[in-house]
Amino acid sequence: MNLNQIEYFNELVRWQNFSKAAQSLNISQPALSLQIQKLEEELGFKLVNRLKKPMKLTPEGEIFLERAREILHQVDELRNIALEMEDAVSGTLHIGIIPTLSPYFLPLFINDLNRNFPDLQLEVEELITGQIITGLKTGNLDAGIISTPVETNGIEITPMFYERFYLYVSDKHPLFENKEIDTNSLDTEDIWYLKEGNCFQNQVNAICRLAGKPTKGENLVYSSNSIESLRRIVETRKGITFIPELATLGVASEYEDLIKPLSGEQPVREISLVQARKGWKSRLVEAFLQTSMAAIPERMKTKPKQNIVDTELRIS
Repeated sequence: MNLNQIEYFNELVRWQNFSKAAQSLNISQPALSLQIQKLEEELGFKLVNRLKKPMKLTPEGEIFLERAREILHQVDELRNIALEMEDAVSGTLHIGIIPTLSPYFLPLFINDLNRNFPDLQLEVEELITGQIITGLKTGNLDAGIISTPVETNGIEITPMFYERFYLYVSDKHPLFENKEIDTNSLDTEDIWYLKEGNCFQNQVNAICRLAGKPTKGENLVYSSNSIESLRRIVETRKGITFIPELATLGVASEYEDLIKPLSGEQPVREISLVQARKGWKSRLVEAFLQTSMAAIPERMKTKPKQNIVDTELRIS
């Protein structure tokens, strides 16, 4: 057994496909298959079920994968020990951010991050919460920014800030004239929704205590993870959608009157930094965290007294 074989196996699990994994590793598919076969022969058991589409791990393969990833993480630590000894913030940081936050969050501080840490290469992916948790556990991501609380194992959660929910109301809607809106007055048939399974949508459903459904009488059913897309529909057609607080900062002046606060106790969502493990990149994560938090309005950093809306996500 050698380190290359372990790395090849980890990459195979990542892609769940011999051809794609071989391409990623820049080797031929037969070469990859041969190395996995040699690894299995030395271990004395099968790691993968090649008959399944997509490829599946055997029970023994699942156990081996967990140990293999621990080894690869330790090797990564050793390879980067020189950087860890330095006091400089340099290297590549892979971060996943949920789509309902990323377009409004990153522009607040990205220029400051580039200016303060020119040797820090930030690579950001817009991913839903489940994908971020998986990416952290597989080592494909160094950190993530998600809405919490989320029930999961092996993940360290650091709350960052709290943002309120607002309504974005078409000027053609009867509630447009209201300065603030009671959720009890909402008709779910007027609301444009994000895809089910999106944590923001789960929180909206919790606020309304009703399940989403298409607008009655509309010939358009729009499925999206983009709040901006729903905003455009409200502006050009009619209806209502929910938007988070940071999204209100970028609304053009001619549309600011479409933003309506909710009356009574203000529901909020908690935004947190998540990590699976701490290593030599902790310094990079800390630089990212401090710079981003400096750009967040102070009032959003204090945990509110009211209940935080649950994401209703349970991720193994």
